Amino acid sequence: MHRTVRDVIRGFTISRKRFTVPVLGILAAHVVVGLLVYYSLRVGVTFGGRVVRDHAFSWICLFSWWDSRYYFEIARNWYPSGLDPLWAFSPLYPEAVRVLGFLGVDLRIGGFAVAVACCMASITVFQRVAEHYMVRTQALIAALLYFLFPPVFLFSFVSYPESMFVLLALLCWYFNEKHSDLSASVAAGLCALSRSEGILVIIALLCDYAVQKRIRNIGYVLVPLSAIGGWELYGYVRTGVWFPSLAAQEYWNTPKAQAVRLAIQKLVTGNLSSVQVLFPYRWLIVAIIATFAIVAFVAWRTWKIDRALSMYLIATTVILASTFSVAYRSFPRILSFIFPVGLPMHTKKLILLGALVLVFMTLDYVAWLAFLTDGFY
Repeated sequence: MHRTVRDVIRGFTISRKRFTVPVLGILAAHVVVGLLVYYSLRVGVTFGGRVVRDHAFSWICLFSWWDSRYYFEIARNWYPSGLDPLWAFSPLYPEAVRVLGFLGVDLRIGGFAVAVACCMASITVFQRVAEHYMVRTQALIAALLYFLFPPVFLFSFVSYPESMFVLLALLCWYFNEKHSDLSASVAAGLCALSRSEGILVIIALLCDYAVQKRIRNIGYVLVPLSAIGGWELYGYVRTGVWFPSLAAQEYWNTPKAQAVRLAIQKLVTGNLSSVQVLFPYRWLIVAIIATFAIVAFVAWRTWKIDRALSMYLIATTVILASTFSVAYRSFPRILSFIFPVGLPMHTKKLILLGALVLVFMTLDYVAWLAFLTDGFY
């Protein structure tokens, strides 16, 4: 029987094979960009920082940089008995790496494996969540573009907990859509233990309970609150300090960070004298301003998709920006992992889709190379 192209596309979108396209596409993109970055480092391409020409530099170094060493230290020796900078890092990701270490897996390999596994799983869960709001073809494109979005593309593969964080937040919302409230609350609790910002996912749950008039479900947020409370209590027993994860943030409150924070506060109040302090960070400031603009636009579009998710995105942005609880260098990437950002990322125009993929992959290369050569610092 003769089948048209439209029939083939329709049959594909109905089958489970549709979930393989974004996963394989993102995996292929990482291989291509990763090889370009690796050989760029070999020939000395850099963003104003270190030049890597050492023959001892291996492929795994592409995925193990900066804060990765803290997570590996936790995986190797766990948290110290006294207050220490390590307490600023949440436990779930290093614990997963630690388990693989007990099985004989090298910590750097284990950290990479956990990040990649969570990333691949989160692509599929994101696509399933998106299909709740849009047709399957749009959901597929949204998944592809979101995980090609430069901050998400880079930090979902390096040995950081971001991919675990977004996976658990997505699972929380996926279970919530299925009205599996206990599963959603457990996922929210684990999300809070992957990154401290994970506790904010309860904002989405509470907003949805209010919109859906499921007020009785509010009690389920006690699960994630108990999870983070239990971790802080464990930290108190170990260190003798209340809320050690917050207390440990002071180790990162360097004079430079204090100066930047004060300059931003002055600038917000209209004092332009702080511009000179902020000038060396002009590109980061541009990135943060662009992030705010993107969040505002995405929040508006997400409002049309799901008001609870839009309010989650807006509230998270306001809380993180106003409390300075996230380092200014990390602010753009953290907001990128608030998954509602990715829901409006779809288009029906193939030319625009191709252009976005090309632009994103180019920026992915730049971001990855900058990350490895001091470009973010």
